[in-house]
Amino acid sequence: DVSASDSVRRAFEGPLGKRSICMNFDQRPDLSQQQHLYLTPELKQGIAILRMSASELSEYASKCVEENPFFDDDDWVEPRHPVAPDRYAREVSADALFEKRGHGSPENFDGERRDLSQRSFSFDRFLTEGDTLDDFLLDQLRLQSDCPRTKAIGEYLIGNIDANGYLRASVGQVADALGVSEQEVARVLSLVQQFEPTGVGARNLAECLALQLEKRDKFTPTLDRLVKSHLSAFETRTPASIAHDMGLSLAELNDALDVIRTCNPRPASQFGRPSRPIWPEVVVQSCGHGEYEVGLQDFYLPHLKINPTYRALASSVKERETETYLNEKLKEAESLINNINFRHATLYKVACCMVEMQVEFFDKGYDCLRPLTMAQVAEVCDVSESTVSRIVNGNYMQTPRGVFELKFFFHSSTCQSSDRVVSSVSIKKRLADIIAKEDTSKPFSDQALSEALEREGVSVSRRTVSKYRDELGIPVRAARRRS
Repeated sequence: DVSASDSVRRAFEGPLGKRSICMNFDQRPDLSQQQHLYLTPELKQGIAILRMSASELSEYASKCVEENPFFDDDDWVEPRHPVAPDRYAREVSADALFEKRGHGSPENFDGERRDLSQRSFSFDRFLTEGDTLDDFLLDQLRLQSDCPRTKAIGEYLIGNIDANGYLRASVGQVADALGVSEQEVARVLSLVQQFEPTGVGARNLAECLALQLEKRDKFTPTLDRLVKSHLSAFETRTPASIAHDMGLSLAELNDALDVIRTCNPRPASQFGRPSRPIWPEVVVQSCGHGEYEVGLQDFYLPHLKINPTYRALASSVKERETETYLNEKLKEAESLINNINFRHATLYKVACCMVEMQVEFFDKGYDCLRPLTMAQVAEVCDVSESTVSRIVNGNYMQTPRGVFELKFFFHSSTCQSSDRVVSSVSIKKRLADIIAKEDTSKPFSDQALSEALEREGVSVSRRTVSKYRDELGIPVRAARRRS
């Protein structure tokens, strides 16, 4: 008989002799401190509510009211006038705002209900979302054909048309996918290309322009040659050289270009995403003498009020499952009210700070729009930069100069003027004004535009001018030249 110890010894012996084994069975406890960040459901909800737009918050709050029994269905109450807005001030206390509006505790949230007679009322708030591009094209397809086969091919083609109106699949790819002939797909595509908006279903820019010109009976042989053979040449060549190649005078080429400019290179761009109404939460009104009032309007939110009967029931029920359910729902209701209150206080504080910092814009217009970063506003409001970023996302401000997205007022790119620092928006406006007044027979180069801005007291490099001109959608000097 071989003992277990002998078996182990022989297992580790080989032709090279005995092998040594070193095994460490150290079982001492090792204590160390580690930090982990855990987001509670309430904190996650608070972050999500901060970044919601007015319409998104309305939908979210209404859904919570429907799902949580602790909320009273108090949405259909008599409208009331909102609390008078405050003048902007550097120091705005969130606690003071809660106290002023009765939001000192998580018992309720009263959205401001405005009378229809108030001057801030607008029917634009009740605009509904329009049809999408697919819906619009499918409706036309159903009216044009009763053939199931044609409808099936047409629906597949429409499904491959992008937001600008271009077909992003070849006839061969569609034929292979559906198991039909290319001739049949081409026939249905020709039908789709007759739909509104004119130019939809084109496979490239040249075909898009040709469809629009044909529909208006303006597709002359000269335009045919220009669109199909010379359109891309304008990116690298001057109009004079292209006119020479086509055997045209520069005046004839310019006339042809004038016709092409009446076409829409993105025929379906007006559809894009489904439209949503803009609800400006921040309202700025002039008081005269360079002072402005800042107020919040939240008429779109339901009244959030915790039912006292359910609150008492949650503390008196004895059954464990029911008690757990009620306590969870009560906690959710209190969390929603607290988070909406915090969102409104933060939005109010940030809006007051922005109005104070951009007061010259409200007084004098775009030329006085000053550079502003989210970090500057965050420092004044004593919140984090990420909080400012979230609260301005998708929110709008109604002002005497129009309705603006809050992000419009932030511009980090600046240029030194002779007497002050100006924003990139102001420079772009000056640049567009200079180009609009230029002599089209001798348009300014980017260097000349830079020198023109320099004479107005704004120092901008040629490269920066080129960048701003591209962002404004203004073509290069050669493309702007006219006889």
